[in-house]
Amino acid sequence: MSAKEVALCLSGGGFRGVAHVGVLKFLEEQNIKIKALSGSSAGSIVALLIASGKKSDEIIDIIKQIQKRDVFKLSKNPGFFSLDNFETFLRDRVDVKSFDDLKIPLFVCVTNLADGKASYLNSGDPIESVIASSSLSPIFEAKKIDNNFYIDGGFADNLPLTPLKNRDYKVFSISVNPIKKEPVDSTKDLLVRSLLIMLNSNIRRSSVNSDAFLEIQGTTNMHIFDFSSIDRAYEYGYKETKNAWEKIVNNF
Repeated sequence: MSAKEVALCLSGGGFRGVAHVGVLKFLEEQNIKIKALSGSSAGSIVALLIASGKKSDEIIDIIKQIQKRDVFKLSKNPGFFSLDNFETFLRDRVDVKSFDDLKIPLFVCVTNLADGKASYLNSGDPIESVIASSSLSPIFEAKKIDNNFYIDGGFADNLPLTPLKNRDYKVFSISVNPIKKEPVDSTKDLLVRSLLIMLNSNIRRSSVNSDAFLEIQGTTNMHIFDFSSIDRAYEYGYKETKNAWEKIVNNF
């Protein structure tokens, strides 16, 4: 397999996930062809946009259009907020109704609320699947698909390598969730730290078993819901991929 072809496995991490777009920008400059994609939560959103055929410049433009009202709609169901507005936001910008409409194979990791196990969705409505994968409970309500309720894919597998393994391509996995090693001074800080610990606890096996793995360090100080961090996250993703590229290529 040529180093010019690779599958991407993208972690969740809220607005930290914009770093994935910076990674993509560098890969585009190297003329790397994306053969397949998997993602959890924010990683699944970026993966969907890539799989639909959008380039990094288009994706960053879409992300910058996101408003707080698109993400934080009060929920009438268990959970503080609903992602219904964000689902509409995506449908207005991504013209796909089935995984079959995508230009690149995509696997979306979700966590089944009934048994806590990961499922890797690649059939049906991909936007619906991405909303389920991004439903970080209890902040967001669970997403019902058919007869199942799903929550954030990061709870079960925040670096969903499983559906990409044992195929005819190399896998480059990217995590955006380094943990800030500083004192916790508020309830908000405690919540964010707890979420990041949870998100990191299940990526170790995937990070070791990927053909190449990169953890973006620059996102350490970024809050997962920091709308002002978009440009910084993008730059960190680009620069850190560029700096590590020789080592990454050697793993292919």
